[in-house]
Amino acid sequence: MPDCTGNLTADILFDCANAPIGGIEQNIVLINKDDIDVSTTTIDGTNRILVTNLQLKPGTTGYILEGVKQSNGKAWELVKKENAPDKFKHTFSGVVFNPSAANKQQADELSKGAKYIAVVEQVWKGEDSVDAFEVLGLKSGLELLTMTNNSKENDNMIVFELSSADGFEETTMPKTLLETDYATTKTAFDNKFAQAAS
Repeated sequence: MPDCTGNLTADILFDCANAPIGGIEQNIVLINKDDIDVSTTTIDGTNRILVTNLQLKPGTTGYILEGVKQSNGKAWELVKKENAPDKFKHTFSGVVFNPSAANKQQADELSKGAKYIAVVEQVWKGEDSVDAFEVLGLKSGLELLTMTNNSKENDNMIVFELSSADGFEETTMPKTLLETDYATTKTAFDNKFAQAAS
């Protein structure tokens, strides 16, 4: 049974050989929350922050959002609760570079009320790259919060933000994803976690 007391159980150390670095890698994977197979997605038995298998339902896939430099970003913050355990608001900020009809159609889909999961690869990856990937919105999902386009700003790009809905935040900070090792996780990420039809 997990420890729900909130008491610390280990030292919090600084690994100077893996000092922090800002940013995420250019491309991210967005997944429809309904396509996550919750029965076979697994969390480590001793660390509730670690996802050891992110499994999609048969015949589904995630979708790449291509970025340039640091155009895409992620953030999270604590949300204090008066009469319940504190929670965490996850936020993903993204950019659609080309406002083509095809890209606008997908951007428009984000506004229809569905929820999404974002998988990002951090520039900082930790020792042996075991901390490279993070999953935002795994339990409650992310919803479209803002979307803007201005021909006189941001080179006419579509700028948007997905976030935990107020009152429906996540029970933990974004989870780390490690499926065996970095190479295995990176392969799954590059393949958009796609699953063959059964």
